Amino acid sequence: MTTLEFGVELLSSGGIVRVQQQLEFADFEVLRNAVQDAPTPMDIVQLGQGEMAGTLAHLSVGSVGISTGSFTRGVRQRGVLSTNRWTFGMLLGSSALLQHFEATPGDLIVIAPDQELYSRFINGNHYATTLVAPDELFAFLATQPGAQDVAAWHQPTTMLASDRATTAANVKQMSMILAALTEHGPKLSVDAADFFKRNILELVTAPVRDTVRYRGARVLAAAKLVREVDRYMIDAGSRPIHISELCAHFSVGRRTLHRAFNEVVGISPIAFMRRKRLGDVHTVLLTGGPDATIKDVAIEHGFIELGRFAGAYRRLFGELPSQTLRRAQHR
Repeated sequence: MTTLEFGVELLSSGGIVRVQQQLEFADFEVLRNAVQDAPTPMDIVQLGQGEMAGTLAHLSVGSVGISTGSFTRGVRQRGVLSTNRWTFGMLLGSSALLQHFEATPGDLIVIAPDQELYSRFINGNHYATTLVAPDELFAFLATQPGAQDVAAWHQPTTMLASDRATTAANVKQMSMILAALTEHGPKLSVDAADFFKRNILELVTAPVRDTVRYRGARVLAAAKLVREVDRYMIDAGSRPIHISELCAHFSVGRRTLHRAFNEVVGISPIAFMRRKRLGDVHTVLLTGGPDATIKDVAIEHGFIELGRFAGAYRRLFGELPSQTLRRAQHR
């Protein structure tokens, strides 16, 4: 470990997911390094009176960077967040002023490389910042016709707000992903880590993709497309597959894939893949031996909200994961 200014410790780990820094702090100066890509320390003024306390973590999932933290007093922050990557910022705690936009939790601010962000946090807050290289970002968007050409990619800063239900879901999903990556990230397999990375990219680009109305051409007939997707998932074995991977591999948009699955199998591709992943978990619990734990198996297969996972598992198989594991251990 290397000790840095203000008692910050730098952590490192191997693998595709790396926890580069994780700490608790009591001095506002630590927020100068609130985003891992910042070329110079950000300018911070503590506005709220009283003792400061907070947390800070820098992670990487492959080439995607994530910085997240919390603080208990209002601050003014300004500075360039990244010179070479697109920045996707989301508040997870309370409202704040980002640039000249009033942002609420779950809203998304998109910042082009080498652009300054000026922020005022009236009270304490919790934030998540995702950093994506242009090549990776636009490759991810390539399966949605028109998504590479929306206005957000041609202006310095864009604020994308949604309805209350959507923003609440965004906060919940981002919080769960961050918690899972912080706790389990370095232990994840390459396939599981890639699945989580795709979840992050899906979450931060969804508000942009939702502005695209062009559907594109229907490349494959529905039945043929579903058969080919099904074969692809079988060949992939037990690794979790994200819908963006299917869209990229088969060169189809999400709407086309959804229509095909609903027409052929009566459920969405996401529901189909979820049931396949639940089946893979069921198989591992039956055959994994005495060292298998429900939590580790679930997270390795892309399930991070264990309560919902257990409920879905029970609805599909008529028993809880713990019951499956007990049956296996008594064979």
